[in-house]
Amino acid sequence: MHNSIIANRKEQSCYGIANRIFANSESMSDENEDRALIQALVDWSGMSASKLAVEARLAVSTLTRPLNHDVSFALSKPTLNKLKARFPDFPGWKNQEADIPDPEPALAYVAVEVLPTYAGAGGGGTGDDDRKTALVSRALVEGELRGHAGDFVLVPIRGDSMEPDFFQGDQVLCDKRDRSPAQPGPFAIWDGEWGEYVIKNVERIEGGRVRMFSSNPKYSPTEIQHDETRIIGRPVWFGRRC
Repeated sequence: MHNSIIANRKEQSCYGIANRIFANSESMSDENEDRALIQALVDWSGMSASKLAVEARLAVSTLTRPLNHDVSFALSKPTLNKLKARFPDFPGWKNQEADIPDPEPALAYVAVEVLPTYAGAGGGGTGDDDRKTALVSRALVEGELRGHAGDFVLVPIRGDSMEPDFFQGDQVLCDKRDRSPAQPGPFAIWDGEWGEYVIKNVERIEGGRVRMFSSNPKYSPTEIQHDETRIIGRPVWFGRRC
């Protein structure tokens, strides 16, 4: 299995396709210590973990996941700071380091699966390549997109049918949690009719069918039965060489 780092790229959010810099480094600590800290806060405050998160203006899962499940991430410095600001009298803070050190460089990334082929913005790939992973910013995956590495797949793009949204050579990060075309937009898809991976705009139409169309107007749209496709995920970020 190969591993590469996505770096030296213009990172852009697909929500508006605007330039963005993600530089919120997170600190790592032992997951058992995080669980013990959250449980101590629950016991001290008399609140549930979800209520604690709401009070500290955090996503509920930020505290409920590490408390109730094995996780691959630790509470970040910004998360701890929000908890300290909301519950300054909690005696457990005395056991925390006054200034949590910055993480090792390797901890600033998570390994995300790469689609074992390209997705065609035109003709598509068949998925016969070797399995690979790429290192993607942890701040992007866990902070900005509120997910885990396994929620995403990185999709290389080939072809011009999705220009000007995506260009050949782009690496598109797709969120596998979002696979419903109820809200139309671009998706990475396995096209069962042609037996290939593509990236297209998708919208539902009557009769259990979907309409797939390119952003480039020189390509014609197609309509197929919904069960003839498998939506992989919705693009949420892409990297492009300058």
